[in-house]
Amino acid sequence: MLAQRLRRTNLDLLPILHELLRTRSVTATARALGISQPAVSKGLRQLRQVFNDDLVVSLGRDPRLTERGEAIAAPLASSLAGLDGLLAPTTDFDPAVEPLHVMINTADYVSVLVAPELMKLCAAEAPGTDVQFVEQTFQGSEGADSIDFIIAPRRLGETFGSRFERMPLWRDEMVCLASIHDHRFGDVISPAEFKAARHVIYQVGEIRRPDVAPLIQPTAVLEVAPVCEVPNFLVMGAIVERAECVALMPRMVALELTRWRDVRIIAIDFPDRSLDIDAYWTPRAGAKRGHIWARGLLARAAARLTV
Repeated sequence: MLAQRLRRTNLDLLPILHELLRTRSVTATARALGISQPAVSKGLRQLRQVFNDDLVVSLGRDPRLTERGEAIAAPLASSLAGLDGLLAPTTDFDPAVEPLHVMINTADYVSVLVAPELMKLCAAEAPGTDVQFVEQTFQGSEGADSIDFIIAPRRLGETFGSRFERMPLWRDEMVCLASIHDHRFGDVISPAEFKAARHVIYQVGEIRRPDVAPLIQPTAVLEVAPVCEVPNFLVMGAIVERAECVALMPRMVALELTRWRDVRIIAIDFPDRSLDIDAYWTPRAGAKRGHIWARGLLARAAARLTV
């Protein structure tokens, strides 16, 4: 019976089905797999015939899985992981000749530091490797399976769950950024001075949750009355330079901003300033061919960074 079912089924559709069940979106599935939306729509029509079920349905603007779709999501993910391991080549990955797409989910502060180093290494050793940086949310390990690495502060990473594997990358510290024309502060700013100053902050998602913000940066408790919230670190330099604001950020990105903005770094008199940055991945992502090599590449790129 299994042989008959396999003959009637286009197994190439199973990765499409997995992404559809994960994202509940034709557009997101096409983007994740690097194929066209019409190809995904055609695959979904065929899959609905195979399973005799709609699998994914839309209720207004809220797509959801059918009962059948919910039931097959986990077994399908497990089966695909097993097949991937079964069919994977036994030879080691060769970056000099093999293509590899690496997706890294992280904040812009990390990408501006790591991307140049990664590209230097890839240019010399891995001409077929391309790296995609994204900044997106995910729900649980299943939502992160398609992401090769999540680079995040360790305190936030500890909330991901025990199934995630981890690799330490570097240690940073929080500092205060101010305009070089702002003479209100010396070399050190106190918590009271920072709280009283106009400050711009990094926005954690659409809603700045007080339980999440300290996991992103330990000094977030000082950001009591921001005049501006932005979704990335780099724009904070422009605001600090032109609007007599101050901002808290990791020293590494602050150093980068001092190279092309009229800003300076001020130490913050606060006991908890350290920031450990780690890479995280799920077992399924880690089983991808070339992932072990990519981990080493990422570790080497991080080792080139200096505070």
